Amino acid sequence: MSTIIFGSTGLCGAAFLKYADKLDALNHLVTVTRRSLDYESSKLEKIVEADSTKYPGIVAATKPKICYTSLATTRGAAGSAQAFVDIDYGINYDIAKAAKESGVETFVLISSIGASALSPFLYMKTKGRLEDDVIALKFPRTIILRPGPLLGEREKSKVSFTKSLFAPIYGDEVGKAAELLIAKPFDSSKPVVEIVSGKELFEVK
Repeated sequence: MSTIIFGSTGLCGAAFLKYADKLDALNHLVTVTRRSLDYESSKLEKIVEADSTKYPGIVAATKPKICYTSLATTRGAAGSAQAFVDIDYGINYDIAKAAKESGVETFVLISSIGASALSPFLYMKTKGRLEDDVIALKFPRTIILRPGPLLGEREKSKVSFTKSLFAPIYGDEVGKAAELLIAKPFDSSKPVVEIVSGKELFEVK
């Protein structure tokens, strides 16, 4: 089964790639990145493309069955509120539309705890709008993960926390949860939407 991955140089995406590579059912992995990816596998096809407007075309050309995206930024990194929305919402939604048109069966979106289109905060509102619009596309299966603040491997020896709703979570655990959810069978007779938030991510089996 072919899987396309956006965001594989980030914490969650890199972890998802690692776990997806171990899943026998996923026999073709395609990563789309802005810079070279330091990961090798016999299953892997690496596409380096800095122009995000070409991402929908890449989805159409590869015709995957699973599409995963954890592409994200911050207002500070983007440079302005509009630039943030253009990236966090615009690029991801364009990918989702192309995935739907290309026959993707499972769409996986890494969002954020607190995401809501009704939020007064730009970050949460943008995440919530994206979730709502992806769900409206009615993929056979939509998986949305809402982690709290993300931690990398380098923080593991420095941080101690309880598994509460807004607790930080390692990107590795988010990637693993995505892989476990993908591996589960689902009823394809009607659209399935799975949303896993905060501490629930620790409990995915």
